Amino acid sequence: MAKKLLFFFLIISCSSTIDESTLLQQSSDNLSETNRTQEILSLSSEEILIKIFDAYKTFSENPDNAVNIIWNFAHEDNQEVTGPIERFSMMLTSEPYDSIVDLKDYSYEVILESSENIQYEVKVLTQNNNYFVITWIFQKTICNEKPCWRTIGVSQPEYFDSGI
Repeated sequence: MAKKLLFFFLIISCSSTIDESTLLQQSSDNLSETNRTQEILSLSSEEILIKIFDAYKTFSENPDNAVNIIWNFAHEDNQEVTGPIERFSMMLTSEPYDSIVDLKDYSYEVILESSENIQYEVKVLTQNNNYFVITWIFQKTICNEKPCWRTIGVSQPEYFDSGI
């Protein structure tokens, strides 16, 4: 956010030909980014998990949006290992993670919880009626000086026999 504001001020100071509509759009973009950040900060790990798996559920309707949702909830260390976002997107649509793209349904339960980490077991029913189980791990971290939950680990989807 600070980089965007610095860039914004740099553009203003270096250019006298920017029209008001451009400035209003940039201001609106910054406000939207602030609102998204505030939303992320206020979500529980469960709400984030639901947003992520709902993005998987409707992945093909808007792949860029789904990737952005999943990416934006990843811990910075996770992003560093799996990124940049273009590489992350390819990972999501490659084996074995592609098996959960456009999933039909899912359920989850907490399997481990502490004040700093929470681990979910997510059971997924895929489009071709296979069942997978995934372990999804969140860590509480600091985002814009406030506590927030971020994904720090995801297991590969593993087959299991039945039921979500």
